[in-house]
Amino acid sequence: MLCMLFPRASWHNNRTKRSLVMLDRFTIHFNPFNGAEVTIEQLSIGLSDIETLLDDLRRQNKALVWVTLPIAHAHLVPLLTRAGFVFHLCTEQALTLICRLQPNAYAPFSPTHTAGVGTLVQRENGDVLLVRERIMNGVGLKLPGGYIDMGEQVLHAAEREVFEETGIQATFTDIVGFVTKYPHQYEKGNFFIVCRLKPSTFEINVQDTDEIDFACWVNPETFINDETSSRFHRHIVAHCLNTLGLKTADYEFEPYPPGDKEMFLL
Repeated sequence: MLCMLFPRASWHNNRTKRSLVMLDRFTIHFNPFNGAEVTIEQLSIGLSDIETLLDDLRRQNKALVWVTLPIAHAHLVPLLTRAGFVFHLCTEQALTLICRLQPNAYAPFSPTHTAGVGTLVQRENGDVLLVRERIMNGVGLKLPGGYIDMGEQVLHAAEREVFEETGIQATFTDIVGFVTKYPHQYEKGNFFIVCRLKPSTFEINVQDTDEIDFACWVNPETFINDETSSRFHRHIVAHCLNTLGLKTADYEFEPYPPGDKEMFLL
């Protein structure tokens, strides 16, 4: 029988306003959103266990419950949906479901946008670094770039994408453009951050040959006037080559929550 009144262990941190309750069947974190983040510890639970848990959290006036299931525990999805949970977040290895215990409870952290970088790399003679993706079927060129990985800093994503797509070692200098799009893939918005980088090597050696068919240095005016190439990327090059950009700022962030943080200022 599940009992919320006599937990085996508890923890509270006044700084983060979070608490942890250990139970036989569940581990529960209470978070600042008046919610409970639940980890299911025993896979033999039944619907009555879930309903008892939700009833107890309602008595504690909690507003929202999160449950994240690793893919190996996907068989518990029907059990949770019967108890009133709905889908919230999904990755390749985990699914997060939520249950609103109070009507219209605010559920934060549901992503609305993807984020990507485009890179403007220019060598001393003025040429810019361009690529052709295989999906472009041998026609036109574009700036190197791609999606920012989970937890990855913008500057690291820009440097990584340049190397993967061209083999060029380049160092981030500043942000020179910012574009938003909606709708993008899977009905999400997209933030596209245009980064300028300074190359330290110049010999092209494409690393990601599955995605990139060709890479080259091209005179910017030639690219801007090439109507077979991406109109969007030609517009970026035409307007961003000589602009001032946002540079990384030397700022000491608060230690909590942990993780990578970065700031860009003029």
